[in-house]
Amino acid sequence: MVANDIVLTGSRVARPAAPAAERDEADTLNSLPKMQAPTAPTWVLKDRTYAIFLSQLQTAVRSGNSDGVIRLVRFPLRVNANGKSHTYRDAASVHADYDKIFTPSVRQAILNQKFDRLFGRDQGLMIGDGQIWFDHSCPNAQCSPPGPVRITAVNP
Repeated sequence: MVANDIVLTGSRVARPAAPAAERDEADTLNSLPKMQAPTAPTWVLKDRTYAIFLSQLQTAVRSGNSDGVIRLVRFPLRVNANGKSHTYRDAASVHADYDKIFTPSVRQAILNQKFDRLFGRDQGLMIGDGQIWFDHSCPNAQCSPPGPVRITAVNP
C-alpha cells in the first residue's frame, strides 16, 4: 500500500502556528520571575539571635577555632555518619573527634550559608543540606525564655 510509505525529501516543513491559548500560556510562563533560592521563614528572620549565632559559627570556622565551634554546641550532641548515630556528651569528646565531626564539607557548608536562606522547621534550623542542625536550647519544659542558640546535630 502506498498510504503507509514514508518519503524523506530533506525539506524542512514549518511547524503550524500554535493555537492562541497555547501562545498565551507560553507568554505567561516566560514573563514569570525566575526561581530564586527559598528564603528563611519570617520567624527566623525576626530572631536576631539566629543571625548572631551563624556569624559566630562562621567566624570560628573561618579562623580554624575548634574551641569556638565547640562552645556553640549543645550537649548531648548527636552526630549521624555512615548510617550510625553517635552521641557526644561533652566538649572533650567532641574535641577528640573534631575532624571527623566537622569535616571539610561540613565546614564549607557553614561558610557558604547565608542567613536569609536558612531552612527552618519544628526541629530547628538547617545549614547546607542538613550538615548542621541548630536551635535555641530550652532551659525548662516550657522553653521560656528560650536559651542560647546551639548546634544540636551534625551530619558529616
